Amino acid sequence: MKQKTIMYSIVTIVVLFLVYKINVVLALGIDTFFINLFPRTKLPSEFVDYKNLSEVKKFGSHDITLLHKGGAYNFNFQVLSISNDEIMVKAITKTEPYDHGGGNTGNNFSNTLFKLDSSGKVLDTINFKTSTSNQSEFGEIVLLNKQIVNKALLYYQTWPTDGNKEKKSFIAINKDLTWSAEKLSQYYYDTVVPNCIYLETFLAWRDTSIPVNKRESIMYFANNQWYVLYGVGSNIDNDARNISLNNNKKIINENLLEDIPDDKIKVKYYQKTKYNSNMAGQTQSNSPYTYYYWEGIAYIDIPFANDTLHFKKEDIYLDDYSNKEKSIYDTKSDNKQEMENSVKEKYSYYSNPNLKFTLISDNDSKSLYIIKKNKVID
Repeated sequence: MKQKTIMYSIVTIVVLFLVYKINVVLALGIDTFFINLFPRTKLPSEFVDYKNLSEVKKFGSHDITLLHKGGAYNFNFQVLSISNDEIMVKAITKTEPYDHGGGNTGNNFSNTLFKLDSSGKVLDTINFKTSTSNQSEFGEIVLLNKQIVNKALLYYQTWPTDGNKEKKSFIAINKDLTWSAEKLSQYYYDTVVPNCIYLETFLAWRDTSIPVNKRESIMYFANNQWYVLYGVGSNIDNDARNISLNNNKKIINENLLEDIPDDKIKVKYYQKTKYNSNMAGQTQSNSPYTYYYWEGIAYIDIPFANDTLHFKKEDIYLDDYSNKEKSIYDTKSDNKQEMENSVKEKYSYYSNPNLKFTLISDNDSKSLYIIKKNKVID
């Protein structure tokens, strides 16, 4: 009888071990199912009143208001400084998919620029369209140097600083392609390079009057004016490309929104809600492995003067472990730090001592919030 009991015990252990191995290898979720049957740790009372950021309207002596809710493809908001007491904010307000056939699909975007004064009041707006296509009729618009610049259609607008919505054309140089290579080189090295603030290569493919072999050009900003120099040839084209990259003169979007500093955003608590497993890593050269992680809620604090903004963020994932070979440096604290970093990366902000408000962007929900001091009513 005793021998049978021992045998049954050994068989049971072997069967359970085999079930465990099959479960882990195939990520069947048997273990996670049983783990999820156990009750979770009760949420500490200090975090019970935390709401989703979209539900917070006031905290301490501050009000928080939704400035704009972005669309499905609003990759991020843009903030540019106009002056000490004015900024502009760009948001995508509408997304329209297109299908031109032959697999040529994408999206066109309606954009709105908001001009805000030091109190956060919207003074004016301007609208324009952009597209995922680099051959779009809308061209390629960037916000740079307090201007709206269309790099493809070669115009700019000074609306941010003076309210003028007129589209001003770049000044064309050598459009008739009559300059010699020597004259082009001298003009480029003596006039363009020493004086330009921004510089970028430009292929004039939209202008069919320019021969294909003469379309290599450059665009640049100097003396408060935008220029395009046509027919520069490959040598100048290559040099401009290098200068643009190495000297940080590229004509790209500016954005003052930045990550919130670590000392300004804290994950105060993580509530585990569900245990999960999944399979990954299966390729022709690699064997699959199973990884385990928690799904939960992060409780977050952001200090403002003498107040603190409290809110929670759902659907936050915390790695537990995997059956893949682990580094000796992988620890629970590493996983917790990675989780906290991932939470912090979901938020951006802009603050300026000359402004009476702060902007916070929730990058997941594509929402931009404005935070101001409460108005004191006598």
